[in-house]
Amino acid sequence: QPHTVIVKHCAGLLRALADSKTELTVVVPKPLTSAQLKELGLHKKQVFTLKPKAWPLHSALKKWFWESVQVPAYFATKDLDWEYYPYPCPLPSASAHLRAMTVHDMILWNDERYQGNRLKKKYYRDALRALIHVDHLFTVSKATHDELGIPAATLLPNAVTPPKLDRSKKTKTKFPTKDLIYLGGYELRKNVPLLVRRFAELHKNHPEYRLLLIGEPHQKSKLYPQIPEHPAVLRLGRKTDAEVFAQLQNAHAFVHASDSEGFNLPLLEAMLAGTPAIVNDLAVNREVSKHSALFWNPSKKNSLEAILKSIQAPSKRNAVILKQKKAAHSYDWKHSAQLLLKALRT
Repeated sequence: QPHTVIVKHCAGLLRALADSKTELTVVVPKPLTSAQLKELGLHKKQVFTLKPKAWPLHSALKKWFWESVQVPAYFATKDLDWEYYPYPCPLPSASAHLRAMTVHDMILWNDERYQGNRLKKKYYRDALRALIHVDHLFTVSKATHDELGIPAATLLPNAVTPPKLDRSKKTKTKFPTKDLIYLGGYELRKNVPLLVRRFAELHKNHPEYRLLLIGEPHQKSKLYPQIPEHPAVLRLGRKTDAEVFAQLQNAHAFVHASDSEGFNLPLLEAMLAGTPAIVNDLAVNREVSKHSALFWNPSKKNSLEAILKSIQAPSKRNAVILKQKKAAHSYDWKHSAQLLLKALRT
């Protein structure tokens, strides 16, 4: 699932680590294509495909077994300095090597909406226990670090690599357009139905606006609520990074109503693209944007309209764009890779 934050985290770090000449062994559940290897800067010899057991089991159990048994068993056969797990997963209590793990957020442990059935709860408990057994922890934001409550954890922020755009395919657009863009997932905490309702209220007085939804539900379940229909709301589905970046550059603003985030990578993508970012007033959004984002309260009517009114003048809108772009450029995968290596070498 190349659009997920975990994959983008892995890809960004892998590219930077490969550039640093770090000796890597990457374990994947299915083979990478030549294009994927090239994109990540990896050689075929650096990647080992470890296929999940072909049992007639639920896919979640196969994933669980792959993470907690197959991968650690494979690592045990290798002469390694560190095993790095890019997200919390159940692990054996002991290992022949030092182990590190990155925590992206505490949502699955702290948010009752995501607790699920007994099987899921056990998976989350075992993953939480793994945080005690590993030798070093990373968090992607200070907000997650504070929530985790483990002072020794190292901050390992995400970043965004601007895609290479095809400049030969320029489109004539009226600037600024009146398209508002939502980019991200559709699970409960993202509050997309609430965003659509707030947009519908805005649209009554300002029919020149449209709301473009980029992304798609990962699955059909109670965790992914039904999105209301509206004639000015367009569902664009999944887009490539280049398409997303181009869409953001032509948009009037980026809007987001999530009530909890570990880092909020879409916010950083919007800032880098030069799109005024309007997000819920969360500590992590203030942190990631370095207080440059425009903050609104999705639970209040007319809050979105008031924010849009504040950037109606081109001079004010441009000032916001410059401030946000400056903040976005402070994030860099190369720097994050250096932080990771420094922590593991200490």
